[in-house]
Amino acid sequence: MKKITYLLAFMLTLSMTLFAQGEVDALRFSREDLHGTARAMSMGGAFGALGGDLTGVSVNPAGIAVYRSSEVVGTLNLSREGSSVTDNDAHKSRFDVDNLGFVGYFPLRNDVIPLINFGFSFNKLKSFDKNIDAVGTPTSSMIDYIADRSAGVNPTSLEMGDNLPDPFESQPWLSVLGFNSYLINDHQDAQGYYYTPLNTRGELFGHELKTREKGYIDNYDFTVGTTINYVLNLGLSLSIKDVSYSVTSDYWEDYDNGNYRLTNWLTTSGAGISAKFGAIYRPVNELRLGLSYHTPTYYALNETFEAEMEDDMGAYVTEQGYEPGTTYSKRFSNEYDLKTPGKLVASAATVLGGKFIASIDYELINYSNMKLMTPSNSVDDTDWYEIDNEYISTDFNSVSTVKVGTEYRFSPSFYGRLGYAWMQNPYDVDFKEAGNAAIVGSNTIHRIEGDSNYFTGGVGFRFNQNFFLDLALVYKTQTDDLYAFPNLYSDGGGAPIIDANPFELNNNSFRGLITLGYKF
Repeated sequence: MKKITYLLAFMLTLSMTLFAQGEVDALRFSREDLHGTARAMSMGGAFGALGGDLTGVSVNPAGIAVYRSSEVVGTLNLSREGSSVTDNDAHKSRFDVDNLGFVGYFPLRNDVIPLINFGFSFNKLKSFDKNIDAVGTPTSSMIDYIADRSAGVNPTSLEMGDNLPDPFESQPWLSVLGFNSYLINDHQDAQGYYYTPLNTRGELFGHELKTREKGYIDNYDFTVGTTINYVLNLGLSLSIKDVSYSVTSDYWEDYDNGNYRLTNWLTTSGAGISAKFGAIYRPVNELRLGLSYHTPTYYALNETFEAEMEDDMGAYVTEQGYEPGTTYSKRFSNEYDLKTPGKLVASAATVLGGKFIASIDYELINYSNMKLMTPSNSVDDTDWYEIDNEYISTDFNSVSTVKVGTEYRFSPSFYGRLGYAWMQNPYDVDFKEAGNAAIVGSNTIHRIEGDSNYFTGGVGFRFNQNFFLDLALVYKTQTDDLYAFPNLYSDGGGAPIIDANPFELNNNSFRGLITLGYKF
């Protein structure tokens, strides 16, 4: 192989698109975090049957009909996200506006439909801000993974030159990078082309990975709602979501007499649209029952990505003329659509004597309904994501989220609150244990997330009939499996033939929230 230090990179026309999404990407933009005002967060987010709060309206749009005055609200968030792998800790802090909104109260002077309320709210559904550092002793090398994934690829399509088409348009990124960095060697037999890893004589003694993520999913709700005889509240929201995500990942493998490093850069941005329908029924003054449905979000997303492989493996390369170097790609871009799963929320709450509130929400989401799609504006009607969507349908399940919260009014101006929320991980049990996610592209570092637990509490102050202030603390814990690359198995199953030996990633975060509101 000839060392190529600069790969031909850019698409020649807009129609020459890349299809580099998989089930990991679909889940990243489909799963949300606990979010909302300080009052709702301190009660575990359990506001689907209560209303009268912007988070309650976000969970169940019928909650807007609970308002008996207009209101302006804003929430500030100071958070610290921590990740720990053995003795390696990484942290990321942020200060941001998490919530902002307005509700307009419009009485109609009608006995059956006494009011109609309108509202707008902004909520930060998810923050991607996260740093991860991990160092360990691998069971298998990524070179083994690259060789296995390259089987069947003609090596002439991996070599780069002025007269050849760009292989990044049709061949695996890792195969191109690994081949031009001398990490894999090509062979041919009666069954076709296959590859073997560079013979490093078993001298691999360590690997390290590092990721730096940032970004968000923001949601904008436009809501209208009314009440029938003050017994049945109905509401409708139209939602627009804004996505911004970027990650830089580095992966190193160190040998007794050499090393290599793989670096990837990925950015994704786009927008989506969805709707919410909800109802709250109050059979008696002390009991509220809520039910809402969030339709799937339909995203149109655009991403850019590039990669490089730096190698210094001269002690193991037998070909003449080898020199350490770096194999680059230029920046690529791609468009794709994503449909997230819908969500059903059932809620119940009791309000006793105007002093005590207890509330519970149950959410059901079927993540196997996620779907990657060719852009709607594409002239090519080929279903490029058929195989990826088959993986999604088998690797993900329906999962539950349970939120509970309480509030006690100690005085007309002072409130105390406690809450808890549990979010179940979305993976099929066999898939989670196997650790063989379908990775597309050259960024193989990924997490198989565990269940999330939120412990929340806070206080509220009512200074007068107009101004109020709420404070909340939220502590989140979650344990993930962190993979440098997926496990690979033989057709006969059993133990993995390439064992990624994942890290145990312990995540925790602290959030302090302040909500200031004005009623008029």
